[in-house]
Amino acid sequence: MSTPPTQPPQISKAPEPPSPTSAANESSATQNVGTKDPEYILLPRGKDLNEATALDLAKSRPVQWIVLAGPSDSGKTTFLTSIYELFQSGIVENYAFAGSSTLPAFEERCYLSRRVSGNQMPHTQRTPYKPEDPGYLHIRVRSVEGLRPFRDILCTDISGEMFEHARDSIAECKKMLFLKRARHLLLFLDSAKAVKRDKRWEMVEDGQALLRSCMDSEMIHPRCAVNVVWSRFDYFDSQDSAEEHVRFRRDVERQFGQIFNALPNLRFSEVASRPLRKPTLGIGYGVPLIVKQWADSPLEMKAFNLFPKSYSGTRESELFATRHFANEELSR
Repeated sequence: MSTPPTQPPQISKAPEPPSPTSAANESSATQNVGTKDPEYILLPRGKDLNEATALDLAKSRPVQWIVLAGPSDSGKTTFLTSIYELFQSGIVENYAFAGSSTLPAFEERCYLSRRVSGNQMPHTQRTPYKPEDPGYLHIRVRSVEGLRPFRDILCTDISGEMFEHARDSIAECKKMLFLKRARHLLLFLDSAKAVKRDKRWEMVEDGQALLRSCMDSEMIHPRCAVNVVWSRFDYFDSQDSAEEHVRFRRDVERQFGQIFNALPNLRFSEVASRPLRKPTLGIGYGVPLIVKQWADSPLEMKAFNLFPKSYSGTRESELFATRHFANEELSR
C-alpha cells in the first residue's frame, strides 16, 4: 500500500502595507456602506416666517422690510390677504407675482373669507399674540416692463396688542426690533371708528401716540417711509355726510404733518381691502398703489468706509490717493 506524498510546509508571509491609493479607496467604500439616498426632500412648510427664518431669508437676498402697525381689528391682516388675492387675478400695477415662501400661510388667512368656509360674511382670523416671536409673510414680485430684477417683500403680521403696548410704553416699543429694519411703515387708522363722532379723535390720538413712541424710542430709521392708511375706507364712502368726512380727514392729515414734520417721507393713503359696505369699489381698493410704492422704492444700501481719513505716506501712489479722495469728498 503506497503512502500519499507529503505536502511541503507552507511558509506564512507578513502582509504588505497597503498603498495610499488602496487605503483611500477602502476608507471611502467603508464610509459608503449602509448609506442610502434620501427617499424624500424636506421642503419648507410654507407657514408664516418667524424672526429667525425671516432674517435667514434677508441674509440670502435683498428684501424690502414692511411693518404694518395699528391696533387690533384695524385691517392689517385683511390688507395682506388682499395683496395675495389681487395677484391671483393678474398683474398689479405693472408687477407680476413671482413666488412666495409663505403660500400656505396666505391660504390659511384667506380661508374664512371664502365660500368653502361656510361663513355667510367674509371674515379674517385674528393674529395670535406672540410678543416673543413676531410673524412675517413673504411675497416676490417682478416688473413686467423691461428686464428688472425681482423684488422680495417681507411684511409683518403681528397682533395689534403688541402695538397697543408699544403705544403706552417706550420700553415695550424698544423690544420690537423689527421696527429698526422697516423701510416702509403703514400706520392703520380705522375708518369704521372715524365715522363715529364719539370715537374718531380717540382713534386718531392713539395712532399719533404709537408713532410718537416709535420716534421717541428711536426705533424708526431716518429714511423710513411712513404711510398713514385710512383702512376700511368704504365706511367713509357709504355715508351721506361726505363733505364733513372730507374735512375731518384733512384736519387729521394736517395735524399729523405738524406733529411729525421731522418725518421726510410722510404720506396718506385710502384702502378698502374688502369693501363690504360698497362692493363696487372692488377687492383691494387702493392696495395696488401701495404695493407699487414698495416695489419701486430703492433698497437701502449701506456705504462702507473702506479708506482711512488721512494719507500720510510720501510715495507717489499715496499722494495720488490723497488728491483723488479729496476731490471725491468735495464733489459730494
